[in-house]
Amino acid sequence: MNRTTGKKIAFGFAITSLAGMAASLLIFIYFLREKGISDPLTASALATIIFFASCAIVLYFMSQPPRYELRPWDEGEKKEEPI
Repeated sequence: MNRTTGKKIAFGFAITSLAGMAASLLIFIYFLREKGISDPLTASALATIIFFASCAIVLYFMSQPPRYELRPWDEGEKKEEPI
């Protein structure tokens, strides 16, 4: 099955979140070398990495196409005819 438009948009944002995570990782490494682990900017950069990674994971799983075709919920019911 193919992805719908909304799922394609979610997949694009997942890739964008990975790019943000990579940029945050570079900033984290810079702050770690220059300021040390106890600086608030280093901790903020680490929190940003975790945020972007979690967004990417959630958006990736949301963008997956369905594994099987869903049937309407009332398909199996017998419809009553009015008298």
